[in-house]
Amino acid sequence: MNFKLTDGLPEKNIEGVDIFNSIEFFNLHKKQNSVYLSVFRDDQLIGVCHFTEIDPGVYRSPHRGTYGGFNFIKDIDLSSIYESVKLLIDYFKERNVKELIFVQSPFSHNIELCTSVFNALLTNKFYISNQEFNQSLVVDNTPMVDKMMRNNKKRFKKCEREDFKFTQVFSEDEFEAVHKMNEASRKRKGIKISMTFEQIMTMYRIYPNDMYFFNVTQNGVAAASSICIKINSNVLHIFYWGDADGFESYSPIAFLANGIYEFAAKNNFKMMDAGISTFEGIPNFGLITFKENLGFTSSLKLTYSYNYEQ
Repeated sequence: MNFKLTDGLPEKNIEGVDIFNSIEFFNLHKKQNSVYLSVFRDDQLIGVCHFTEIDPGVYRSPHRGTYGGFNFIKDIDLSSIYESVKLLIDYFKERNVKELIFVQSPFSHNIELCTSVFNALLTNKFYISNQEFNQSLVVDNTPMVDKMMRNNKKRFKKCEREDFKFTQVFSEDEFEAVHKMNEASRKRKGIKISMTFEQIMTMYRIYPNDMYFFNVTQNGVAAASSICIKINSNVLHIFYWGDADGFESYSPIAFLANGIYEFAAKNNFKMMDAGISTFEGIPNFGLITFKENLGFTSSLKLTYSYNYEQ
């Protein structure tokens, strides 16, 4: 088999590509020093990744997004991943790059792929430069409320008794209200929201079928809301979620999470992803416990680096 790596956008996305590695996402966030790379095996496109120079001689995948790393076709074999990694190293070596930084998807998303990438990268002298705890929840025939710890079951049932409603919203005004609630919820916790509403809408116009906005209301008053992103056909990512001030006695996030879970099941997603609960590897114990009490479990999301001066 013959392998080659090319830069420049392919004619179309690789089948099953994650949103963060799609051509559209790359075009949205690319800089002058960004590069989109494709790996071919006997003229078949088998894998993609993209990098941006973040410091002189230092290239990172991704520049923006939850993760970048490699996407490969389904049922990729380990030897092809090895060849892809070698081609990647050689490509940047020819360009006198100092360092590569490579954020791969969480293991829970695709344990076979992540295990193979882990092996191929470390065998080729990459090293783990960061690790994060990522929380996810398998979507199956078991109701989410049955996966929650006792306190969250009680909160869910309280919201249910007191006529809370979960809805998907579709207008731009409703989208803005969802964003404002999430921004305010984060501000109360001392966290700055990562994207403005204008940036969210720019992304939505590119991915109108892959972004979802949800509300929980009581008697018409918004109590909690969320923005979710379809990462791929299997994984629904909770990008933002938060609750309104004044609803502390209800903790409506449990009701919101259950609604998202039911939406995911109805739309054939296999997993809900709630993102990381660490910062540069340091655990946020409260956030981890909060997600675990909702039924989420942890897996690793690894950052790999390669130093050309080693």
